[in-house]
Amino acid sequence: MGNTRIEGDPCYVNKPAGVVYDLFSDFSRFSDRLPKDKKDKVIITKDTILAEAQGMQMGVKVTKREEPSLIVMEQHGNVPFAFNLNLHIRPREEGCEFQLVLDANLNMMLKMMLGGKIKDFVNQFTTQLAQGLNR
Repeated sequence: MGNTRIEGDPCYVNKPAGVVYDLFSDFSRFSDRLPKDKKDKVIITKDTILAEAQGMQMGVKVTKREEPSLIVMEQHGNVPFAFNLNLHIRPREEGCEFQLVLDANLNMMLKMMLGGKIKDFVNQFTTQLAQGLNR
């Protein structure tokens, strides 16, 4: 098993760092934003998000908060590998920049199968979050 570090591309958000931090530091704020057809498949608390997909429960839980610049999450539920997901929030003169960094403990087979796809997922997820926050 080896550690795989994937740094997503930083994205600009037109909101102050404190606003972005507050949103992600309490996952329960997301429950009202879930589509109605997904609400019965997702369990959200202040510190956890647990979703059911293809018969598995996978999610994240917050393990560390450093206001207003960092939120650290780790795997939660039936995730096939251990990981930490760090949300870095950097204040800018106007708005802020945020970046996702994933540290995953992948065996060689998973790394070969998922390596590039995980980087694409992290970047796509970051971009979608930024677009949603910039509305």
